[in-house]
Amino acid sequence: MIDRLEVRHIGGVSRAELDFTGDFIVITGESGSGKSSLVRAFEFISGKRAHTNYIQAGREEAEVTALWAADGEENILTKRSLSRSGKGRCRIGDSLSTVGELASFSESLIEIQSQFAQLNLLDAERQMEMVDQCGGGELISHRERLAELFPKMLAVEVEIRELKRRRAELEQKLEHAPERVRRIKTLGLYDGCEREWEEERKNLERAVAEAGKYERLVEKMNGGETEDGLLEQLTSVILELYAAAPSGLEDEWREFGEAGMSKLQSLFDSARRELGIMSRDEIEAALEKTEARLGLLRKLKRETGTGSAEELLEYVREVEDDSKWLASSSAVLENINAASVKLKGEVASAARSLRRLREQSAGNFAEKVNLQLRDLAMDDITFSVSVNRLDKVRASGAESVAFMLSQKSLPPSPVGKVASGGELSRILIAIQASMESDRIPGALVFDEVEAGLGGRTALLAGEKLRELSSRRRTILITHEATIASMADRHFRVTRKGNETEVYEISGEDRVREIARMLAGSESPEALDHAKALLGARPGFSSGEV
Repeated sequence: MIDRLEVRHIGGVSRAELDFTGDFIVITGESGSGKSSLVRAFEFISGKRAHTNYIQAGREEAEVTALWAADGEENILTKRSLSRSGKGRCRIGDSLSTVGELASFSESLIEIQSQFAQLNLLDAERQMEMVDQCGGGELISHRERLAELFPKMLAVEVEIRELKRRRAELEQKLEHAPERVRRIKTLGLYDGCEREWEEERKNLERAVAEAGKYERLVEKMNGGETEDGLLEQLTSVILELYAAAPSGLEDEWREFGEAGMSKLQSLFDSARRELGIMSRDEIEAALEKTEARLGLLRKLKRETGTGSAEELLEYVREVEDDSKWLASSSAVLENINAASVKLKGEVASAARSLRRLREQSAGNFAEKVNLQLRDLAMDDITFSVSVNRLDKVRASGAESVAFMLSQKSLPPSPVGKVASGGELSRILIAIQASMESDRIPGALVFDEVEAGLGGRTALLAGEKLRELSSRRRTILITHEATIASMADRHFRVTRKGNETEVYEISGEDRVREIARMLAGSESPEALDHAKALLGARPGFSSGEV
C-alpha cells in the first residue's frame, strides 16, 4: 500500500506531502481547488501515461515520490519525473527503471478508480477480468493455460498454411522442370561453355567458306571421273618430251623429269593429307551440331528465364534442391498436422474447462455483488452476469461476459443501458467490496466515485467504503460530507491564486470543512450538523472538536 506521497509541480500543486496512516482517508476541497492534480499524481507514480500538460505552469519539470509498504517486505521508495521536453526518469528503490516496470511494480499496490471508472465498468474485457478474479486460482490457471496454448495453435496453423502455400508454389514451378533439367544436362554445360561454343561456331562458319576452295584444289590434283588429275597430265607430257628429246639429251631430260615428278608427287601427297582431313560435309555437320546445341541453350534460357549457361546450372541446382524439399515436406506436413490436431484438442479442452469455471464464477460473482447491493439500498435491482458462448475459441476463451441488471419483472439488460450514474457508482463499490482480499491491491483510490449519490444512498456508500477500508487502505476524493465524516484521516485541498495547497485537518478545522461541504457556509446549523456527523463516527470524541 502507499504510505507517503510527495508531489512537486503537478497541475496547480507546487509542493505537497501527504502521510497516509489509518484505513479510511478522505481528500476534500471546493470545485476547482486542484483535487484532480492529486489524482494525476497518483496515476503518474503508478506508471500511467503522462502528458507534459501535467506540469505546473511556469515550471520545467514535475516530480512525484511515493513510499510503498508491501506485506512482509521493507518499504520501497519510487520516484518519477517528467520535463517539458517530454523526457522522464523513473526509479524503484536505488535502481533506474522504465515506466512499464514502474507500472508493473505498482499494479499489486494501488488501484485508482476515477470518475471514468464507470466507463471501465462497461468495458467487456474489464467485466470478464472481474469475473475471472472472482473465480480464484484454478480459473486463473486455466485462463493462463489457454492464453499460452492459443498462440501456439495459431502459430502452427500459420506454419501449416505457409507450408501448403510453399508446396503449391513448388509443385507449379516444378511442373515442367524435370524435363527441362534432363535437356539441360544433355548439353553438358560448364562455366564458360557458352562463350567457347560461340567461338567454335564462328570458326566452323569460316571453315565452311574455306572448304570449297580446298575441295577444288584437291579435285584438280586428283582429277575426276572424266579427266585426269594434274599429276597424270604432267606424266603424259613428260613422257612425250622424253620421246622428242634430241640426241644426247635423253638421259638429262629423264633425270630432270623424274626429279620434278618426285617433288610434285610429294607436294600433292602432302596437300591431300593436310587439305583432305575434313570434308565440307563434315564441317557443315559439325557446324549444324554446334548451332543446334546453341539453339537448345537459348531456348532453355527463355523457358527458365535465365540469362546464361551459369544461371542454367544454378537453375538445375535449385530444381534439385526444391524437389528434395518437396519430397521431404510431406512428412513434415504430416507431423505438423498431427501437432495441430493435438494443440486444437488441448485448446478445446482448456476452453471447456475455463467456460465451466467461468460460468460458476459468474454465478458466484453475481451473488456476492447482489449481497453488497442490498447494503447499498438497491433491493429492487438484481445484478447478473451473462456468459455467452462464441462460435470460435479465442485466447481469452470461447465466451463473452456481460454485466446485466433487471428490475422487478423486467428482463435483464446490459448495465450501460439501464443503470443511472448513481447506480453505476454503487455497482462499482459493490464489485470492489465483493473481491477477495488477495485480489485487491494494497491501496484503493476513489475519485468522486460516489458522484450522483445523496442522502441515505451516500451514507450507505460511505459505510461500504469504510467497510472496504478495513481490508485495504482506501483513499477517497469526495464532495460528500456524510462520507467524509466517516474517515480516519482528512486532507483538505485549497486554492490561493494559482497555487494549490494540501494539508491535513482535524478538530475544529475538520468541523468547518464538513460544514462547508454540507451547506457551503459555516452557519451554526451547518456546524452543528457537522459536529453531529463527526460525533457519530466510531472512535471520534467530542474533545476533537
